[in-house]
Amino acid sequence: MLQEHPTVDELVATLRRSKLPTVVVEGRDDMQIFRWMEGLLKIHTVDILGVGGRPNLFAVYDRRSEFSHLPVAFIADRDKELFTHLPVGYENIIWTQGYSIENDLYAGADPSLENLMDPQEAAEHRQLLDTIIEWFAFEVEEFLDGRTPEFNHHCNEVVPQGQTEMDNGFRQRRGFRQPNSELEQQIRNAYQLQLRGKQLFQVLVRFLSAPNRSAKYSYQGLYEIAFKMTPSHPLMNRLIFDE
Repeated sequence: MLQEHPTVDELVATLRRSKLPTVVVEGRDDMQIFRWMEGLLKIHTVDILGVGGRPNLFAVYDRRSEFSHLPVAFIADRDKELFTHLPVGYENIIWTQGYSIENDLYAGADPSLENLMDPQEAAEHRQLLDTIIEWFAFEVEEFLDGRTPEFNHHCNEVVPQGQTEMDNGFRQRRGFRQPNSELEQQIRNAYQLQLRGKQLFQVLVRFLSAPNRSAKYSYQGLYEIAFKMTPSHPLMNRLIFDE
């Protein structure tokens, strides 16, 4: 049985009682990334508090006067607001530069994680990525036009294993149509920051964990390489040291 996240009241009560500087994050799948970020802090003891999603983070932020004794930083993913504007009233939250924390991790990796692919893999990766970007631009356009986008599809739903073109059944179910060419090109030009980070890693893992590959890489393995093998990680640093 999945453990439920604490309620907003419980989270606020925890912060009221705390004496440790705290970084409040959305939580979910990326807690390990934030744990590694503790090593970037000049403060030796700090608490990372995952609150179970953006609505909870906003709700806790709105009650920050109740724990005003405590140094607290709030970090949140921009998500689809990357393509519009930040939510009003939350400008002082530290926002990722890209769509999510995974984007900042991916884009800031030096050398690039994509260097782990051999030339044949890299060529096929580029083809698959182009198709995923085309689909994603359609979803962004749905959002911008006030319809209901579906950003959460796994890349294998959009483009089945062994293919590089969008699945016809998926295309029909989503009512896919060609997105605005300027929007699509904008995302393609800055795909490491603007294509949803989870899909970026899904596409990469599809090649780097292939059955016929001798060296295989998992999501967590790639996260760790991106974070720990990068001598200076400006996108990660700014999340902690942004004033």
